[in-house]
Amino acid sequence: MFIRAYLRASTSEQDANRAKSSLKKFVSGFSKRIASFYIENKSGNSLDRPELIRLLSTPT
Repeated sequence: MFIRAYLRASTSEQDANRAKSSLKKFVSGFSKRIASFYIENKSGNSLDRPELIRLLSTPT
């Protein structure tokens, strides 16, 4: 099983990367790894989210 993580922060003042280490620690508790991260600082109001589009278009 592949785990793909999408991390997003709404504003440029926030950092989408800050949750990365916590998420890695969480999944390691289940003996899993995250295969890839999709990280961006984009508002949820905008459809201009290239990393989300990349995640959704990744073959399973």
